[in-house]
Amino acid sequence: MSRHTERGSAGVLLTMGMSLALLASFTVAGVLIAWFSAARHAEQAAELAALAAVSASVQGADPCSAAGEAAVRNGVSVAECAVRGGGRHVVVEIAVRAPLEPALPGAPRTFLRSATAGT
Repeated sequence: MSRHTERGSAGVLLTMGMSLALLASFTVAGVLIAWFSAARHAEQAAELAALAAVSASVQGADPCSAAGEAAVRNGVSVAECAVRGGGRHVVVEIAVRAPLEPALPGAPRTFLRSATAGT
């Protein structure tokens, strides 16, 4: 009768465990990078919407409509639009809502970013 030894099986299990931990780490890092990228994109979209609103106000058009159009072109939506002043002396504050992707259970689905522009 020969004895069957399971020599080396612990090494295989250890390697599999370390591989899974490494895969989980890369997945978390990828999600965080995507979220930071989405936040930066939303900040830029808010700034562009605020600039479009100020430009429209100076030209006599509705600043909040212009901000909404600029926001939609950049994949976000206007959550708030506040206009102070008028004519050539105007300050517009815009808050945009952007989707947070990839969506994870328990995590928020959207977030807000704001920007202010003026003449």
